[in-house]
Amino acid sequence: MEKLRKYIRKEIQSLHEQKSYPVPLELMDVLKDELEMRPLKRYINNIKAVNSIPPSYKIFLHNGQDFDVIYLGDQLNNFKVRISDKEYDLLVMDDKNLAIDALNRLLTAPLPPNFGGGDDGEESDGDFGGGSSGGGGDEGGADDDAAEPDEDEPADTEPESDMI
Repeated sequence: MEKLRKYIRKEIQSLHEQKSYPVPLELMDVLKDELEMRPLKRYINNIKAVNSIPPSYKIFLHNGQDFDVIYLGDQLNNFKVRISDKEYDLLVMDDKNLAIDALNRLLTAPLPPNFGGGDDGEESDGDFGGGSSGGGGDEGGADDDAAEPDEDEPADTEPESDMI
């Protein structure tokens, strides 16, 4: 019986521990080059992988706002950006410009009422989050300490200093 308790405790602890996954290079390129978010550290607080089809990532900004980047296929920069329930295809120049404008509005939006309140128990330390199930190597990517994302809880990451 004691062995079973130890095993259960060990399993529960391992489920709570977070593992590391690099942020895909394609995602980093889209954020820096297509959406003109250089340096990333200035704008982005956290990146989380969303367990969805097609693969997507939720980008959390320093002002508490967020948006989604959706990967659509193998073609270069074949991403869609969802900002405030509107989707923009980055392969279409007009949509790309509209996405940058919408992102600017999101970045300059007033802070949410509870922002920085500390009542939710979750503190932001300025680390990136992220996760991926593939695509992108470790070079220029980020080391993250996130668990395999479940449906509701995506993974977190920390960037390397040369990434920013």
